[in-house]
Amino acid sequence: MGTAAADSRAAQAPAPTTMSASTGVTGTPGPSPDTAGPGNTRPATMSTKEGCEPTPAGSREREAGAVQACVTTIATPLTAAVRKPRAAAPPPAAPAAAADTGSCAVAGGTWWYSRFAYCVHSLTVLYTLKDTNGAVVGTGTLNVSSGAVLPAKGTTWSELVSVTMTGATGAVKTLSLRFKAECSAGCKVTNSPRWTGKLIVKDQVLSGNIVYESKPAPGTRLEFTTSYQLFVAAPGAQITDPNASWSNPEKIRCDDAVRDTTTTGRPEPGCVVPSYMAVLKMSDQPTPSGAGAAAAGYLWAQNNLANGWGRNKPLTRAMSDVSGRLARTCGTFQSRTDLVAGDTCAEFPFASTHEGGVDGAQCAELLPRHSTGGWVVDVLDGGVGSACARAHVSDADKQAAEGVLSEGFVSQRVVESEEFRVEITGSITEPKAVCRQNAPAGSLTNGNGWIKNTTDPVPHINKATTPPGPPGVRAATAQACIGTVKAKGSEAKGDITGWQDAELFRVANSTSAGLARCHLIPRVLGGKGMVEDGGQINLFPCWQQGTNTGTPSMRTYETVAQLAVRPVKEGGILGPNDAVFYQVTPDYSNSDSTIPVGVTMTARIERSDGKSQPLFPDVYIPNTQKDSGLNLGN
Repeated sequence: MGTAAADSRAAQAPAPTTMSASTGVTGTPGPSPDTAGPGNTRPATMSTKEGCEPTPAGSREREAGAVQACVTTIATPLTAAVRKPRAAAPPPAAPAAAADTGSCAVAGGTWWYSRFAYCVHSLTVLYTLKDTNGAVVGTGTLNVSSGAVLPAKGTTWSELVSVTMTGATGAVKTLSLRFKAECSAGCKVTNSPRWTGKLIVKDQVLSGNIVYESKPAPGTRLEFTTSYQLFVAAPGAQITDPNASWSNPEKIRCDDAVRDTTTTGRPEPGCVVPSYMAVLKMSDQPTPSGAGAAAAGYLWAQNNLANGWGRNKPLTRAMSDVSGRLARTCGTFQSRTDLVAGDTCAEFPFASTHEGGVDGAQCAELLPRHSTGGWVVDVLDGGVGSACARAHVSDADKQAAEGVLSEGFVSQRVVESEEFRVEITGSITEPKAVCRQNAPAGSLTNGNGWIKNTTDPVPHINKATTPPGPPGVRAATAQACIGTVKAKGSEAKGDITGWQDAELFRVANSTSAGLARCHLIPRVLGGKGMVEDGGQINLFPCWQQGTNTGTPSMRTYETVAQLAVRPVKEGGILGPNDAVFYQVTPDYSNSDSTIPVGVTMTARIERSDGKSQPLFPDVYIPNTQKDSGLNLGN
């Protein structure tokens, strides 16, 4: 019997998940530090086309009335409870399993990856027998999962692949499988599960290891992808073409280019998923437990420098001219041994990054001091908004920080010009409102606060048009931490999600009432609204009178917040380290809606001493036109 083809491709949609894994690579691998931590996901998108070919004359399937055998690949399991495959013990000659795909805790048909691991769970392959009328006379369902942990040291690793037959109906009792794995240039498959002609029945699990090898030359890096084919047929039938094929959407990089050989010794090769940005971790605990005052100075710089290097904006590693950059920043540094024993200059951004080397005259001068409550940072010169920072720290703390960076570059395999972030554990005791102490991931700086917009996916950005619009996103919950210093907002423009739906609704209801693009975080508080500044995810279609303006309307409560965040000397109610936490959540009728039926607005004052009080709690503004009472939501 011949076979039919079904392809699997991937589209990006980031989301966090977890994976437990045990390293199982050959050679002498080093630990992979983030296999159990948060990662990113990319949902697999499947072709809905079903491939069919005739069943062989005289076959058991033909005798059962089946004239066609069809195969398709589906992104998610067919039933709500599909048993996750458990890692079977490999044959003695095979490497240990690289990852337990049964614990890849992501939605079915989704690729998960971190810096040192990747997996996919519950790809579904459906085998269907049909009679001359196209009626189904039997089905077989296969659940496919795989996962691997990459070696931080070493360039050989194994990936565990598991196939479970989760369903069998009618004339389908048993299926015959063959599996093939490949990787692109820069890598080769040295071993793959030997399933040629392997039979599988309902509730049976087949698992085996794919072993990969890459050999980058010293000082070089290689990037490649992995791909997979699963051949499915009836027992005894000849398998000619792949039934299902899919690929890992994330490139893998193996390199022998991490160490700066002039300072850190012999390079060692290893592998990562480079699209998942490296995070270097540092503690402000006193040495030798942490990097002490140096880390405290870096943390102050991350919190206060205008560019947000290392947290809001990645740094990029530089392996050459480190001493030159250090001299440009710290060459004019005046040691204060009267303040710090063994005083030296701890620069930020680091001299080991391309962002380092800023003229020291542009730097804030810092003095981190440790007390029983933690670190207090005195600003001796410059301040918030400076281009760089120079901290007075002991030589021991500076060396500890440099050691953490050097080892972090190696353990996270950060190569020349590669971006990374710095995560500093600790706190500076300068009192600030809670929301100003740490900006959340994905937020954008807004003066001395931040703004974070989120989105939901929608199948059509306009669903009432002919034809409906393409898939996209709609505005979801928006949050802002607003202090007395705000960035300039921007006006609302562009063809936002639901805008054409709103115009069609207005025509259908024979009204000339004005439409508007409502800001979730208002312009007067720094909210954006233009394509150029990414502000369109901060907008939704609304009525100008009734929703955007009027009494009460969104403008009513935006004005309350606008007045509150003025400095006290200008009539506001905020001190220099206080903030207003502001949140607006659109209320949609269903997952297909492109225009909300209303929004919920809430705001609270957060004081630097930890106290808070409501400014206005959970106010609901319907998306209703003032005069007609028409609600624009769909």
